[in-house]
Amino acid sequence: MDKYCQTSLCENEAVKEVPVSVAGASDQKRALCAACTEAYDWGVRHGRMTPRRKRIWVLAVADRGIVVHGGAFSNKPKAVEALVEYLRANEDYSGPSDMPSISDWLAEHDERLGVDIFPASLDAG
Repeated sequence: MDKYCQTSLCENEAVKEVPVSVAGASDQKRALCAACTEAYDWGVRHGRMTPRRKRIWVLAVADRGIVVHGGAFSNKPKAVEALVEYLRANEDYSGPSDMPSISDWLAEHDERLGVDIFPASLDAG
């Protein structure tokens, strides 16, 4: 067992050697101090935390290649709803609130506008 704790940035004396997983389950051992041992024991009892990724939907409306309106939304229907609001307020759109109808209207009425709605992932933390 090493003399000092093998947790990064910890300089206390080691009191216990514990199994850790690097490539396989418990394939290595690490010396820990009393404080780090308590944190290790708590983690073993309560399981491993894995980062959760959150998906958002991004809306970008471009006029001749320059983004003039954008936003991030919790789901795709909200992004489409925001697009409809923008088009009704700024482009005299009066059609239904669905993407096929919006796409048809854009193709017929306005070649200068580009619309992107796409998913993006964020680290929740």
